[in-house]
Amino acid sequence: MKKLILIFIFVTQVSWGSSIQGQWLGGGGVGLILGPTLVMLSPQLEYVYKTDVTFGSLAQMGFLGDGVLFTVSGTYRRVLGEERAKIRPTFEGGLGLALASSLYASSVGVHIMAGGGIEYVYDKNLTLGSMLRLNFAPPLKSMFVSWPMVIARFKL
Repeated sequence: MKKLILIFIFVTQVSWGSSIQGQWLGGGGVGLILGPTLVMLSPQLEYVYKTDVTFGSLAQMGFLGDGVLFTVSGTYRRVLGEERAKIRPTFEGGLGLALASSLYASSVGVHIMAGGGIEYVYDKNLTLGSMLRLNFAPPLKSMFVSWPMVIARFKL
């Protein structure tokens, strides 16, 4: 009986982490922007199109002293791997607008982003992860890397 209860708890815990079509996910990350190095916050709002595909918006805000870099983008995120797995690879892409302070050649630019990382399904309402994003923002800056070291996503 104990084994059946443990198996039931394990199976339901794993399956709770999967996103349900039509739900909204909120989240945010804390990390760094490199080139130059800035402390970064990255709030995100996503709509679950399919259990492994979301569409949404992402803001990346980098701060340090007089330097400020801000991007806002529409995003596409794809989660790979088996739906019941606790650890899954994720890929993300986006297109939007970048704004910056006088640290950069221009104050406004186009923003193109591509990233990859992993997420860990903590429970039915929360995933934790990390992602490395390559950002292109001409003419503002040719390329910079953003690394939200910890990203939390939760069902709204």
